[in-house]
Amino acid sequence: MHLFNRILTITMLAFLTVFSLLFVIMPDQDFSESENRMLQKMPLFSWDHLISGKFSLAAEKYVADQFPFRDSWVGIKSAAELLLQKKDNNGVYFGKEGYLLQKPEQADTDVLEENIAAINRFAETLPAQVYFLPAPSAAQILEDRLPRFAESRQQIELQQKINEQLAPYIQLIDTCKALAAHREEYIYYKTDHHWTSTGAYYAYREAGTALGYAALDLDDFTVEQVSDNFYGTLYSKSGHRFIQPDAIQLFMPKRELSCRVEYVHEKRTADSLYEREYLLKKDQYAVFLGGNHALVRIAAQNETGRKLLIIKDSYANSLVPFLANHYDEIHMIDLRHFNSALKPYIEQHGFKEILLVYNTISFAEDPSIRKIGVVSDHTVKK
Repeated sequence: MHLFNRILTITMLAFLTVFSLLFVIMPDQDFSESENRMLQKMPLFSWDHLISGKFSLAAEKYVADQFPFRDSWVGIKSAAELLLQKKDNNGVYFGKEGYLLQKPEQADTDVLEENIAAINRFAETLPAQVYFLPAPSAAQILEDRLPRFAESRQQIELQQKINEQLAPYIQLIDTCKALAAHREEYIYYKTDHHWTSTGAYYAYREAGTALGYAALDLDDFTVEQVSDNFYGTLYSKSGHRFIQPDAIQLFMPKRELSCRVEYVHEKRTADSLYEREYLLKKDQYAVFLGGNHALVRIAAQNETGRKLLIIKDSYANSLVPFLANHYDEIHMIDLRHFNSALKPYIEQHGFKEILLVYNTISFAEDPSIRKIGVVSDHTVKK
């Protein structure tokens, strides 16, 4: 017994010594590709930070982020949790059929109600028709893929609260039934929280009834698979490394669609709705219009006489290429990055149709939505 304890002690000391040396020798990493986030750098010491506790918190995060072979240990931890039949990690459910699903948390009722009230006030004062498309998350539509005893009721309640409190002069576009009818198809990514191009297509088709366009049939598109190695946000967040990647498909209209895309704040233009260089990067979902930007303007040669303003989160990025077939102009504004007053912009461009597209979870959490009613640039926090 004494010999076993001695061998165990020597082994542990050797292990700690090796990893301590590796921690000192190995260079710090700036960015984690697998987690898609910046890593903590060595914190600067000061007595003020030490006394306040900020230094110790930063140092603890630094050690966790820069630990040797961190990604491998994260994967091992996730695999162990699966063996122990843990159903979630870091806010992500380990679902059936290889699905990772965003775990619904209890929404902050005050934030949700303030956001609903903000868009109600906004729509009331506009000489334009406002539509709201709340995009459901995968856990709400793919309930059969959730692990046993997983809770999806919160997202259903979110949807119900939005439906009940939305002003009658805002036209709700409910895509839940349309998506649920195609739940056996590949409508949500397995490693990412967004809907796939197929899911976005069914949302686009449902929206046509409200927005007054005749949606194109699936046969009107050529489907191009542009990636088979996409690992999305839920893969990064969950730590689950033993899972198959997603595929990304682009639905290209057979009728040629000529577009000019202006990324206003970046001061650049493109002639495609797809930024294919992102397929070589971690965030491959940014192939759709280059990800999130404060303001994007799309001019399409459709001669419909219609233009649309979209106020959105990232769910709209894969939806807009479908909508572009029915408008001469589409302007996209992301309030998380847009720091100008919205109403003067609407008046300047004479919009008569405004579409809000938000995932239900992000709509319940995003405080930037309250900027929607700002009437003057002087009141916008830069």
